[in-house]
Amino acid sequence: MYRRVHVADLHLIDHSEPSVEDRLIATVRAPGAQTALGYVDGQLVGAVMGCPLPAETLWWRDLTDVDDPKLVEEWDGRTFAICEAFVDPAAQRHRIGVRLFAELLDQRTEERTSLAVAETNTRVWRALQGLKFQHVGDLIPFPGWRSHRMLVRALPLSSSR
Repeated sequence: MYRRVHVADLHLIDHSEPSVEDRLIATVRAPGAQTALGYVDGQLVGAVMGCPLPAETLWWRDLTDVDDPKLVEEWDGRTFAICEAFVDPAAQRHRIGVRLFAELLDQRTEERTSLAVAETNTRVWRALQGLKFQHVGDLIPFPGWRSHRMLVRALPLSSSR
């Protein structure tokens, strides 16, 4: 499904270094990892995956244009990181992604959530703005990747719906 969602971008290093499989495995093996899966007629159509950030995280490294240095301070229980989120193209535009975010994040006890979105992914960027995510800076998650917008939002998510 990941490859169907990102078919137009699979040639980019963003989707190969590290490999999709390595990233997904690292996410599900992270302490406290959690995933919300979406199904339509018994078929998997979407997933949102993440994990709590540890105090010694590298999540915020290389973040540029940070107005408040306290933003990047981390402690156990502060931030739940969304590491992967995707919805099958055939199931998009039905708010499945929004429902998966809500299902996952409304269970979390952390103070906030964060994720990075490629600056060229305007469809997802607009959807996350609708969920009150705030752009807090830009970064390149891995060497050679496109620039990504780092987004943060207070939890629980349900207060925005």
